[in-house]
Amino acid sequence: MNHPKQLYLGERFDDLEKLYMKLPPDIKDREIDIICRSARKLMEQCDENYIKRDEELAYVGYMKLINLVQVIRKNKDYARKKEAITRLLGTQSDFNRIFEKLSKLKNSLEARYEERARQRGGSATLSRAVELERASNGRQPVVGKEAPMVVPIASGQKQSVTATELHAMINDSRVSMLIMDCRPAKDYEASHLRYAYLVNVPEHLLVAGMTAGKINHALPPESRTLWSNRMVKEQVVLMDWNTSGVPVKDTPLYILNYTLCHYDQDIEDTKIIRLDGGYESFVLHYPASCTNPSYRPPTVLDAMGDNIDDIEYPNISDIPMKEESFTKPGFKPTIDRNSKVAAVTLYEARKKPLEDILVEHEQILDKSKQNALEIINTETELKNLEQQQPLEPGLDETQESLLYEVMQLKDRQRDYEAEKARILEEEQSYKQLEQEQKERGEQISSEQAEQLEREAYERRLRDKEREQRELEEKCQRLARERETKLALAREQKRHLKENNVPEPVKRAYPEEDQRSGPYAGNATPARMPLFDRSAKPLADHNHNVRTRDLDVVQRDFAPVYGSVGRGLTGLKNLGNTCYMNSILQCLSNTHFLNEFFHDPSFKMHLNRNNKTQGKIGEEVAAVIKALWTGQYKCIASKNLRYVVGQYERQFGGIEQQDSHEFLTILMDWLHSDLQTKQMQVSALDQLPPSEKAWIEHFKGKDSYISELFYGQIKSTVKCTRCHKESATYESFSNLSLELPQDSNICYLENCLDMYFNGEEVRGWHCPKCKSNQDAIKKLDISRLPSILVVHFKRFYADPDTMATVYRKKQTLVKFPLSELNMTRYLARTEVNRNKRLTTFRYHLYGVSNHYGSMESGHYTAFCLNNIHQKWFKFDDYNVSSIDASDVQASAAYILFYSCLPDRPQSDVR
Repeated sequence: MNHPKQLYLGERFDDLEKLYMKLPPDIKDREIDIICRSARKLMEQCDENYIKRDEELAYVGYMKLINLVQVIRKNKDYARKKEAITRLLGTQSDFNRIFEKLSKLKNSLEARYEERARQRGGSATLSRAVELERASNGRQPVVGKEAPMVVPIASGQKQSVTATELHAMINDSRVSMLIMDCRPAKDYEASHLRYAYLVNVPEHLLVAGMTAGKINHALPPESRTLWSNRMVKEQVVLMDWNTSGVPVKDTPLYILNYTLCHYDQDIEDTKIIRLDGGYESFVLHYPASCTNPSYRPPTVLDAMGDNIDDIEYPNISDIPMKEESFTKPGFKPTIDRNSKVAAVTLYEARKKPLEDILVEHEQILDKSKQNALEIINTETELKNLEQQQPLEPGLDETQESLLYEVMQLKDRQRDYEAEKARILEEEQSYKQLEQEQKERGEQISSEQAEQLEREAYERRLRDKEREQRELEEKCQRLARERETKLALAREQKRHLKENNVPEPVKRAYPEEDQRSGPYAGNATPARMPLFDRSAKPLADHNHNVRTRDLDVVQRDFAPVYGSVGRGLTGLKNLGNTCYMNSILQCLSNTHFLNEFFHDPSFKMHLNRNNKTQGKIGEEVAAVIKALWTGQYKCIASKNLRYVVGQYERQFGGIEQQDSHEFLTILMDWLHSDLQTKQMQVSALDQLPPSEKAWIEHFKGKDSYISELFYGQIKSTVKCTRCHKESATYESFSNLSLELPQDSNICYLENCLDMYFNGEEVRGWHCPKCKSNQDAIKKLDISRLPSILVVHFKRFYADPDTMATVYRKKQTLVKFPLSELNMTRYLARTEVNRNKRLTTFRYHLYGVSNHYGSMESGHYTAFCLNNIHQKWFKFDDYNVSSIDASDVQASAAYILFYSCLPDRPQSDVR
């Protein structure tokens, strides 16, 4: 074996860097074909030098080759000629072999330079590279010639460093620096930088709305110490796989940078910079400074290719239409009618499912029977209260509570009926199959015993159904009696108003008034309660809201004290404010919003220059913090209601309002109150249309609310004549979905399909045809929010009535409590810019429910408590635990989904 050629290019290993970093100054302006031919020639020379054992020349040549490849990849023609370039220069596996050679060459050269220095008796006993590498690993550097100090990069002057600059910073022990690697954990473990102060902030944690505190909590214990070093280091360097230039919004690198700059008060003076080209650039330049430099992440092939960047739907036939939305496959099994063996096999396979359906049928009947008994008991209790003479203090509240309970029980009964209808449909399909088999002589004699047993089971079910029908008839009779009395009470109320007779005033909450005895006067009260839903007058200090600073307000929550679990405090009804209470409880259980409002620094983000002057945000924060003290059974949100009423009068009155309307307006208010952060905008004209529309919609300023709750819809209109496409973008804080008109049960997937599927547009002016043409309009998501809010359009104007009368759809929507996958609704042209979104899975944590009708309704909330990891029902001041199986109900009006990692890590996908 021949010996390596003697060292002749430099005195130490670092001298080689000066040689391979020298590229012609006009290299970037040359044609890509010329650069590729040069690279190919250089590669052949390097291989020849490697064989000849000229290690210095081989190392310099290979490193110069890597730099040339970087230039080629940044060339504007690279994407178009990628296949030809790969054939000329080789595949990734070919370059992996080059990395292995580089690693061997570097180790050999460092050892040889060190040995030569020792033989010459020089003062430097170790090469500078080895010396500094040991220093970076926490060892004392060997005394030698003082290395030049790397000047920290000022964030205001330069926001990124090259791989060469970072390498020099790593090898200078006097540089105070922490490196944050935001690649996926599996990629980081497989290959990362060799540096002592390096922490992996996994990609799955970096979603819009993340805070520094939450990142710290989610990191493994061994990483938290390194993460805390950001508070003492002079600069933090951020890196991902290969981002060059300004990172795209919503990418992990962008979110990590944004979080550190806006939601981390501990690093106000720390400089935040980025590694240009990411880890991929560094490992190409300095493979020996990385563990496993040959590692590359799994390549995800984009089946859609590069030609769809501007075209959403190349073929009109690709667009699913709205009329297909609610057509789910039936339950009837398919069979091969030409094969008796196939039929027998199918019968065996279906026998157990049919038995399961019968068991489920019986369970539904049992639940329905129990529910009907509760309705009868509640109705009876109401009837007894009405007959009491005279009215006792607190009776109005008791009756109101019972009325609300009846509403909820009746909605649940309706759900049981819908489930029973679905089960009966499944039963019929299997029975029909059996009948067809029997007619063809395919019934198996050995199954007769099971058939007899099943018939006995079905007789038991029929008996239960008969009992349930009797209970239903009794419920309906009691309900008719109550409706008659309610109509009489309304007539008496109208008569009292016409004659200016004062009505009895009910108390806002039973425990606030300790009076006893009958109301004053000898007048006989109406048998049904006359509810006066007006709120008690607010305390005097509320009148000073206009002139004082809300930071020092002494809020009157009128609390009822009692030790309860955190987040399990109820809200008093201040006069038909159950719609507001329902939304506030859902927002209170939005874990990241809760955490944000509990941090005192949130006041630094308040915008005092808008219409509401930050007051809405401050009052919502105060209510949420009070709900999570665990010291109160219930509180009154009087200050919030007063301030809300100042800016939207309808929410300050005593009439019932729509919780969806309140939520939509409240989101806009909260966004405006917290809209203080300037977006990072470069050249607006060079941005993708979706990003440009996003910036223009929010006028260049973000808020924590927009980061959590707001998404973006892409609307594509395609001409059916010339196939010209036109796209517009619109931001949203919730999705309002249609429900089927004539169906008692459907799935959330159906409703989403109905929203996003295509619809015909008549008379659209096509910019290419220059005339009005038929077109198809299709909606897709161009930006998914971290918190997805879904609203069901349950109320509609009845077309069969002369006057405008609103009805309510009581459809039971089957929605998932976890693993809601929204990626199928992503715009195809946005996938390349939002690859991170393809891993999004949403879990349900809140539901705003509506019971009753337009004329007489009530709101509650079901919320998943993050501390207890249990579901709770919030019915104004009453809070009680519920089973997760009871969350799906026809009362569901607004759903709150989150893809944020606010659950235990084992549950996060």
